[in-house]
Amino acid sequence: MNAILDIKGLRKQFGGVTALSGIDLAIYEGEILGVVGPNGSGKTTLFNVVTGVHKPTAGSVTWRGRDITGIPAHEISRTGIGYTFQQAMAFAGLPVIENVRIAMEHARRPKHAVNGAFSWPTPESLLDFVGIRPLANEMAGVLPFGNLRLLGLALALASRPTLLLLDEPAAGLNDRETAALVRLVEQFPSHGISVCVIDHDMKLMQMLCKRLAVLDFGSKIADGPTNDVLHDPKVLEVYLGGEV
Repeated sequence: MNAILDIKGLRKQFGGVTALSGIDLAIYEGEILGVVGPNGSGKTTLFNVVTGVHKPTAGSVTWRGRDITGIPAHEISRTGIGYTFQQAMAFAGLPVIENVRIAMEHARRPKHAVNGAFSWPTPESLLDFVGIRPLANEMAGVLPFGNLRLLGLALALASRPTLLLLDEPAAGLNDRETAALVRLVEQFPSHGISVCVIDHDMKLMQMLCKRLAVLDFGSKIADGPTNDVLHDPKVLEVYLGGEV
């Protein structure tokens, strides 16, 4: 199976601190890959290097056969890689639907989906998909946190990604909201969107991801089927405290 995103020997140093130490990682078409690890293990730095927020110190990032190592973030976003941030972001002073409309107007032009057309051609259809259509005319700045997270997903989807990187999408959500998020993200591959997700919620990762990669101090220490990784002795020792 060919990787759509292929990371080789990725290193990132901030002064004397090594945040990534020679990471190799592949993401495949149609999968939902989880990346886990303790705080400071390099997870968000990995996303930031892939998306062009930071330039790597060494190594390469190849996207659908194209070397995108170190190119600017706005160029990478137009190749089909989308990113949701740890902090939900929107134009607080605009209605929800205007936020989505603006995102769609600035989206990359190539269309995608299983049937060859973008799955959500209007802001209304995208809000229907994420479940916040009734809030279309509410100001984004007054949304409850869980709904603001869903708006963040809608804005990411509006950019028409074929790979979506989710940075702690369940942070701050209750159990009901987390379960709803899982059901939503599980649908992405059927719309032509592969997923890579970072989160500390291991229950969410077990529900959502068939494959996990584990980082520790900037190095990858495990990569494989979720159940196997969660029972790996080294993973248990450094991340899960000896128990699943």
